[in-house]
Amino acid sequence: MSDLGRTATLEPLPDAPAAEETTRRRMTLNMGPQHPSTHGVLRVLLELDGETVVSAYPDIGFLHTGIEKQCENEKWHQVVTLTDRVDYLANLNNNLTYALAVEKLLGITNEIPPMAQWMRVMLCELQRINSHCVWLGTHALDIGAMSMFFYCFREREELLKIF
Repeated sequence: MSDLGRTATLEPLPDAPAAEETTRRRMTLNMGPQHPSTHGVLRVLLELDGETVVSAYPDIGFLHTGIEKQCENEKWHQVVTLTDRVDYLANLNNNLTYALAVEKLLGITNEIPPMAQWMRVMLCELQRINSHCVWLGTHALDIGAMSMFFYCFREREELLKIF
């Protein structure tokens, strides 16, 4: 028989202190980092006194996923899928940086056709604009500008059609 339909009753633990006996203490809480492909990467160090926020220290640009360490254990061609995850909105920029480094180490930089080099740069620039549209639109939305959000995402849709 399933326990899903039953309701549980919670009884206080015998050794738990009464509410009036507990002492309040300050606590530091790490809030974030937020998702890297939305409003930017933000971590906030909060100092709390009970439920009251005493101080908040923003740490902008915080992101560490250990990708560098993961790359040490992969073959060179397997790392490209990891560089995608550094920035979901402009992943080709990270892929290109890694590919250029590998090509230089292999000594094949002169073998890349000019059209491929041009296409790489163009796609990276389009992804950079795409990333900026998301940032500007969501930032504007955060400060109350709804129209800017719609304009930015309309332009972003045009870029996504190209991709």
